Order: sequence, then C-alpha cells, then structure tokens
Amino acid sequence: MTAWQTAIGALDLREPLDLGILNITPDSFSDGGRFMDPARALQQARNLLAQGARALDLGAESTRPGSRGVSPEEEWARLEPVLALFASALPGIPLSLDTRHAEVAARGLRLGVAIINDVTGFQEPGLLHVARNSDCGLIAMRSRLADGALAMPPYGGAGDESAAGAVSELANVKDRLLGAGVEPGRILLDPGFGFGTTFGEDLALWEALPALPAALDWPVERFCIGISRKRFLAWRAGNPGLAPLARDPLGARAHLEAAALGYRVFRTHAVTRPVIRPALPEDARALAQVQVDAWRATYPGILPESLLAALSVDTSAAAFAQTLAEARPRWAIHALETRGTLVGFAVAGPCRDADTAEAGEIHAIYLVKEAWGQGLGRALADRALEGLREAGFPEAVLWVMERNTRARHFYERNGWEPTAARRTEWQDGIALRLMRYRLTLAPAAPGL
Repeated sequence: MTAWQTAIGALDLREPLDLGILNITPDSFSDGGRFMDPARALQQARNLLAQGARALDLGAESTRPGSRGVSPEEEWARLEPVLALFASALPGIPLSLDTRHAEVAARGLRLGVAIINDVTGFQEPGLLHVARNSDCGLIAMRSRLADGALAMPPYGGAGDESAAGAVSELANVKDRLLGAGVEPGRILLDPGFGFGTTFGEDLALWEALPALPAALDWPVERFCIGISRKRFLAWRAGNPGLAPLARDPLGARAHLEAAALGYRVFRTHAVTRPVIRPALPEDARALAQVQVDAWRATYPGILPESLLAALSVDTSAAAFAQTLAEARPRWAIHALETRGTLVGFAVAGPCRDADTAEAGEIHAIYLVKEAWGQGLGRALADRALEGLREAGFPEAVLWVMERNTRARHFYERNGWEPTAARRTEWQDGIALRLMRYRLTLAPAAPGL
C-alpha cells in the first residue's frame, strides 16, 4: 500500500488526499478573520470534511506577502482553544499544524497533532530537533528567507524563469531532513509555489512537475501541492486581478492536471474533489435544475431561444421524481456533487436501439456551465461506463446532436468512435439531427 506515515498511522495515498486549510488568523489573504472563533473554526472544519478533506491543516500565522510575524505565544493563544475543541469534536481526524516555531509544534504534538507543516523547510534547528525526535508526519516546503523573514519579491517582476533554482532548494530541504535521520516515509515535499518566486519561476516550476520526482529521486505521491487560491492561478489564467475566492475553479483544474501526473496530496482552502453517488428521490429538483441550466448553456445557436426559454424545471423535476421513485429503475442516475452542491449527472442503462440491444447506453451527461473544464464530465462518463461494464455490457453507445461540436470533441478525445447511424427527433416542432457513437467496454476486473 502506498501510504504516508503519521503519528496516528498510515494515510492511504492510492487516491488523492485533500488537506483542508483552516486559517486561524486575522490577516490571511483569502479568509483572514473568518475562523478565529473556535466554534466557527469547527463549523468550517466540518464543512471541509463533508466536502471530502481527509485531514485538516491549521495555521495561526499568516504567510501572505507583507504579513507580520507573530510570537510563539500569540500563535499558541490562537491555536490552543481550537485544538482542544477539535480533540473532542473530531476524534480520529488527522490534524496538521502549519508553524515555523519549535515550541508551538511541540505543544501541538502534545495535544494530538499528527503532522507538522513548515513553510521554511525545517531550517530552524529547534524545529528540526522536534521533527527528528517525534513520529509525526512532516510537510517540508521550499521557500526563501531574507533577514529571517520570508522573501516575497514583486510577483510580476523580472526574475529567474527556469525551475532550476527552486528544484535545487527543494533538494536541499529533502537532504536536510534525511541528513537529520528522519524516515523518508514521514516526509512530504512542497515545491513552495509563490514563496520567494516570481510568476515566471512558478510557471517553470509547474511545467517541471512531470520531471520533478525523477529530478529529486522522490516518489511522486510524497509531494504536497499547495497552490490553492494563489496568485499563480490568476496569472496563469491571464487574469492577475482575479480575487482569491474566485480562483477555486482554477485550482480544481490545476489539481486535476497534477493528479494526472501521479501527485496525490493537495493543500486546499476549498475541497473541489467531486463526489459521484446514486441519485436519490430528494435530488429530483436539483437534477432538473442542472438539466435546464446545461441546455441553456450548451444549445444557444443550435436550438431556438424560444425553446430554451420555455424549458421548465417543474416539469423536468416531476419526471425525475417519477423515475427515482421506481422500485427497480431501468436506468441508473449518477449524481455529481462538488462542495456539497449537485452540479451534474449522468444517466446510463440498456440501449434503446433495436439493432444494438446487447449494448449499454449513456443516455445523458449534463453539467452546469460553472463546472465545465474541470474534468468533471470525464469523471461522470467514467462512472457511467463503470456501471455498464459491471452490468456485463460488451459495448456502450450514445447519441449526440450533430451540431453539438463541443460534446462530439469531448467524446472523440475519450475514445468514442462515430458510427454511420443517424436519426431525427422532433421537439416542439424543431427537427434535431443526432448521430451515434460507440465504445468497446473491457470486462470488469475480478473482485470489483
């Protein structure tokens, strides 16, 4: 099993692990002051866990550009009541402590903290001593110091536009911990996007991710990627002025890019990992709203505006409610949630076409526009295909409007092949020309 060793055991890294950020500070760049009260911190912790976080990262000193340092005493005064509350309210949840101070780390470990996260890569001898003489997990980040403070040059300024310097610094972090006798299985390395780097260097570092594990001789699953809400995301998207809270969709896409390379641990303010589950009767209206919103976002210029305007959530919700109320529904409806909100669904079941009755069919995949471009459509398609494969269908088919080039490109990129089959459907007097795609399904693996 691929795992990361912490004081409370091994965290399975075969699947992505979202480490939910909880700032107990008045001045953090995206949510400063919101969670200083322990009760509000607990509520946010529960929100993050409900969204899919498997561990929480608590920090009581902001490291944003221009922030002021705090004393260990002030940092601990913020942390202690929160840690005490979490110990009773969230037993068994791994807690990470984001600190640069040895005395704060030692106190946190005594209250049950399982992970120490140091943005300075354990450069301070006292903190390295705490790390070496404990059994906690460690997140060691690359950063740059100037006169004892974090160096934060102008982000858009001229600077190194290669990743060589940052990679070398991260290698030094690794060597520091291993040289102190820390077991490799306890360590996650954080490349430190935005810490002492300009945009050019961050971009080069991001583009170096495919080669980073080999360059450092370090397993890909034992890195921690911390880019949530950072200005790197906004600059990379060509919108430097984008507010931190509006960067979450960009972060979700970036996490998917890194996960596709094998990276597994993501430190994030908003857990955007999708949850796909069977739809429930109480989802009927939310499913209908997704369907209406998706049609109105997808089909302008393809279908008349009058038809799109006339779409009814009430009518669609009644149809979903009827299907979901059936004791043995003919079709499976897979609902997709992000951050507790239903944003998409897929419908799959036996094929309705007489000439391919042995096949399974994906009848629909819909996502709200805000969820486009994040890999969620692919996740829904994969889950629907998994269900058809488990049901024993040897192949799958689907129908798509000929003029829906966006959907056709999506399916073709994912291995679907167009066939010669065509048909025309009529809706409110409008002729809709559709074409059929097919995909061969490999048999389900034994035991799955």
